[in-house]
Parts: sequence; C-alpha cells; structure tokens
Amino acid sequence: MLGIFSGLERVLRIERFTTKSELMRARTVYLMGFALIATQIINMAAMYHSYGAFTFDHNLSVIVCWLVTLSIVTLRYSRRFQVYAVIYSVLIIGATLSSALNQNTGINSALIPFLILGVVVNGFICGWRATLTFGVAGVALIWVLWTVSTSYDYTPLFDVKEFEARNFQRAVQASLAIILITMVTGIFSKNMHEAFGELEAGILAAQTSDRAKTNFLSTMSHELCTPMNGIIGMNDILEETDLDDDQKELTGIIRESGRDLQTIIGNVLLFSQLDADRVRLDDTPFNIRYAVTAATSRYASAMQQKGLTFEKRIAETVPFELIGDKIRTVQIIEALLDNAVKFTEAGGIRLAIHGSADAHGQVALLITVTDTGIGIAEADHGRIFERFTQEDGSIKRRFGGTGLGLTVARGLAELMGGTVTVKSEPGKGSTFTARLAYTVAAAEAYPLPAAAE
Repeated sequence: MLGIFSGLERVLRIERFTTKSELMRARTVYLMGFALIATQIINMAAMYHSYGAFTFDHNLSVIVCWLVTLSIVTLRYSRRFQVYAVIYSVLIIGATLSSALNQNTGINSALIPFLILGVVVNGFICGWRATLTFGVAGVALIWVLWTVSTSYDYTPLFDVKEFEARNFQRAVQASLAIILITMVTGIFSKNMHEAFGELEAGILAAQTSDRAKTNFLSTMSHELCTPMNGIIGMNDILEETDLDDDQKELTGIIRESGRDLQTIIGNVLLFSQLDADRVRLDDTPFNIRYAVTAATSRYASAMQQKGLTFEKRIAETVPFELIGDKIRTVQIIEALLDNAVKFTEAGGIRLAIHGSADAHGQVALLITVTDTGIGIAEADHGRIFERFTQEDGSIKRRFGGTGLGLTVARGLAELMGGTVTVKSEPGKGSTFTARLAYTVAAAEAYPLPAAAE
C-alpha cells in the first residue's frame, strides 16, 4: 500500500512541495480526492443493485469522479490550495443537497458526517478561516433543508405530522454538531498551521546559520593554513642547522605538533568544502602504489613512537595506473590511517588494497584499514560518521581530535561514487573499508616503490 502511495506521489510530483505545511496540504488533497472517488464507485454499485439500471444519479457520480480526478491531477501544476478547498466544499454540499432534496427527507442524519468531513478537510487544506467558512455554510445548509422540508405535502418515508415534529430537533442537533466540530477543528488547524510555520521558520534559520558557520570554517581554515605552513617550513629549516640534543627534541615536538594541527585544519577545510558542495573531482592518471606510499609515509613515525606494527599489502591484481582523483584518494586513506593510529595503543595496523579490472576497464577498489584499537559498539557504527562526533565525550578527551576524519572520508568516498563502511566490536579493533571506482589508464610499466613491495 505504501508503495502505491509513493508511486502516486511521484506521478503527482508531490516532491515539489518542499515545506512540511505544503506537503501536508498536498497529501490531504489527493488522499481526500481518492477517498471521494472510492465512495462514488461504491455508491454507483449500490445504486445499480437497488435500481437495476443506470440512472441520472450514476451520471452525476461519474461527473463528480471526473472533477475530483481533474483537481488531483492539477496538483502537478498548481499550489493554490484554496481552489481545492472550494472544489471539495462544493462537491460535499452539492452531494448533500442532491441526496436530501431528491428524496424529500429533509434533515437526513446520514448526511451530517459529510458536512463534518467538509469542516475537517478545509481545516487541513486551508486553515481555520476555511474551517469557519465551511462551518457557517454547513449550518446555513441545515436550516435551508429544514425550511424546504416544512413545505412538503408528504414524504414516502414518514408520516407528515411525525416528520415535522422531529425535523426541527434534527436541525438543532445537526447545527450543534457542526458548530462543535467547527470550533474544535478551527482551534486544531490554527495551532497546527502555526506550528508548521514556526517549524519551517526554525529550519530555515538553522540552515542559514549552518551555512554561515560552514563559510566561517572555510574562511578561518584558509587563513590558518598560511601561518601554519610558515611555522612548519621555518621549523624544517631550523632542524637542518647545528642543534644539540635538547633542541632537536624540541624542534621534533614542534614538527609533529605542527603536522597534527595541519591535519586538523585540513579536515576542517575539507569538511566545510564538502558541506558547501564545493569539492570538485579531478580525473587524471595516477599510480595507485605511489599514492599509497604518499599517504602512509606521514604516519610512520607516529606508529613507531607507539610501538605499533604496520603491514601494507597491495594485491597484484590492482592495476598500476588508474584514472581518478589522486588527491582525494590519498585523503581518504590518510583519514582512515589517522583514525587507526589515534585509537590504537598496542598491536598493529594493516592496510590492504584489492581490486582488478573488468572487461570494460573499470576497477572497484577496496581499501581496507584494520587496527587492534579500542573498537566501536555496533550501536555507534553509523554515528561515528557524523560530523564532530566520536564514540563518547571521554574518547574525545582521551584521544583528542575534531571527529571530522571519518566524516570527511565518507563524504569524499560518496562524492567519488563509493562509500566507507565499518566492522568493529569494543576491545577487538576495527576494520574500515572504502569502496571506490576507477578506470584503468593506458597500460604502462611502472616499477613498484620499495615501500609497497
């Protein structure tokens, strides 16, 4: 059933209604329309069973179905919900009049739910003013029917005297029911539409604020990169001079701290670019083995300081030369390695790359980083890819970081048509797998770098 409604919404282009308020109104219009059509079909079947033939009433029902269908189809092009409210109101009132006047039954209690339905539908589609308008019209209709019924000479269903004695009380009861429903629906629809308005305004404000923060992060990251590069560059020059052991230790600390800060700034800048949809991919030939060496080299000293073993394996089936974005590939590998080094205190880290070219020259590359770190609870597998998120607050205090590395890795992978997944258990380490698609470049003989052998 949900699949049918989803298909109808695609046909009616319901996705054009971007706000929650418009989406609710549009769904009310088409669901109410299909409900009216369904009732008319059932009514026509019942009339044929009763009359034994097609009558003028059948023609009226067919006309109603066509009008409702036309109003639903109009959803593809128009957002004037007042039009739909008027159409449905006219159809409901017209059906009530035709049923009551045709049989000389006056205030037929069976018709009151249709008037109440009109009150509710108007509230959903257009708000409390439309509810009040239809409620007044409904009460007026009741007394029009009562007035007409007082001039009946006879009715085939009731004795005239008994009919007149009860008809006034029915009119009063029907009026009270419509007034009560109008008041309740009016209050409800007013609060509902106001709540939707406040919600949409809040969402818009949050989106605006989010864009402003993203722009701020991007600007600040750019501004911080220049002095940071200067500090690292000057420190590199300083390390080449004659230094004693204490000075070498201090410059080493500056170097490692500067590179850590450079990584953080890079992640923030890249995240802000991804969030603002400003990252562009570059499809050029590159050697995947050299790219892996470039990505792993910067973490060698950190793993050595922690006493971690490191294993790197690139399958022989992986082509040497691929067409894709080398820089983004390196950034994804670096993000996964950075996460592994950060959360692994003992044991080791393994980087494995698998993939082979198909008959069309396409390669589905699997980049897997496995560590023996603290692990991740299954409930947190999805959350760790959210921005500024780590498993819990104590993790951030203990290991540091912004929580952007995995977010950036998955964002880049998805931009490249792939994804990043995780398998992990607390205390048993983690395995992150990036699935990326490339094209094989023109075959050339590239020697394996020593670090990748």
